Amino acid sequence: MLEFILHLVVSALLLIVVAKIVDGVEVEGFVAALFAAAVMGLANAFLAPIVAFMALPVNILTFGLLWWLIRWVINALMMWLTSAVVTGFKVANFSAAFWGAAVLTIGNVLVAWIF
Repeated sequence: MLEFILHLVVSALLLIVVAKIVDGVEVEGFVAALFAAAVMGLANAFLAPIVAFMALPVNILTFGLLWWLIRWVINALMMWLTSAVVTGFKVANFSAAFWGAAVLTIGNVLVAWIF
């Protein structure tokens, strides 16, 4: 349970960092970032696999060479969806979600690498 809470707090802090780096992503405080991290986690757990399954034909047509780009777009869609649900977390457009997902992914990789 402690590991889950720590992961949620780190994800919220990364969302605040994303908001500072990417134009078009806004977080109105730590509580909003915490809720956004929780909703994004749920979206990635339940909706992202369905979207990834629907993107399977594209993955097959490209022989899996663009799996990273497809996953990046799915992460951007989950971020955009989260902004529609969580008050205090706003993503202006898909471009902001796309670059925000990139920064968030890099941040998650760095945190995983450090810890």
